[in-house]
Amino acid sequence: MPNSTRSVVEEYFRLLGSGDLERATALLSEPIDWFTPGDTGLIPWMGSRSSHEQIREFFRQAGENMEPEKFQVHRIVVEGELAIALGHFQYKVNATGKSFASDFALELRVTDGLIDRYRMHEDSYAISLAFLT
Repeated sequence: MPNSTRSVVEEYFRLLGSGDLERATALLSEPIDWFTPGDTGLIPWMGSRSSHEQIREFFRQAGENMEPEKFQVHRIVVEGELAIALGHFQYKVNATGKSFASDFALELRVTDGLIDRYRMHEDSYAISLAFLT
């Protein structure tokens, strides 16, 4: 199992990209301080999460409601236990047929070989608009 901040974060993205949610989730502490901003009334998987079960539910709901069109990590900047992943994504909302795109900065903190903080910074307004009919 990787233990440096960079190796943990790179492995996390590799596992997510390969669809191995169980092994990716194993790289998260429990509890975890997880927050994805957004309108939870419109997009119920947004908001705070703390358990592995809640994280799996986050990915299940997102996967049922959106089709990925593009997800790219351009750079990972590491300083001690903090990593910032910079990238771009594009998804299509199944219910509306609308696509949305956003640059993102994902703040991750790694402690004792596990990600214990997850903060997504993205264009949550554009995402909400894509869910409106």
